[in-house]
Amino acid sequence: MIRLFTVLFNIDLNTLPTALSLFHAVYKGFNIHKVHCPGCNALGCLKEHDKYTHNLVDYYANSLQEGQVEVHRALCSSCGGTFAVLPDLLIPYKSYSILFIMMVLKAYYFKKETVTALCSRYGISVSTLYAWKKRYLAHKTLNLGKLAKYFYPEDPHLSEPCNICFTPFLYDFFSRFGFSFLQFHNTT
Repeated sequence: MIRLFTVLFNIDLNTLPTALSLFHAVYKGFNIHKVHCPGCNALGCLKEHDKYTHNLVDYYANSLQEGQVEVHRALCSSCGGTFAVLPDLLIPYKSYSILFIMMVLKAYYFKKETVTALCSRYGISVSTLYAWKKRYLAHKTLNLGKLAKYFYPEDPHLSEPCNICFTPFLYDFFSRFGFSFLQFHNTT
């Protein structure tokens, strides 16, 4: 998998676009020939290979936005590996954008409404909300450590949306742990 950590660093928070438009903006400035192969680390050996359809769910303008995007795949001429090219707003193997999940978790943690009302508004099940909460807490502990609750009176990831989505946090997390923030991945 090739992760593109570019879009969320550079967007204007005052005119936050939809996840769909952010997704398409990724490929405009992306040059596959300037990326190292994640399999063998060769430079200049990747070429566009294929595309596949991926569902993308977002919440924009007070309504649920569902759509499909084409995810590009790259082939390495050096090692023969194929890799999906995923922008930072996608969580691998999930349909919901990271912006959507963080918005739901922020609403949940700041108790703006009941769990039932929250799930109804965002079109998710209660079990999905609690699965996101469990994964969020596991990754927060992994990133900040078990002593974080003593150093941070408020949750630094949820108190300001820019703490996760608009800083190098997503890149740093991926570099440090080898999987994406909120990705359902078995960690040992």
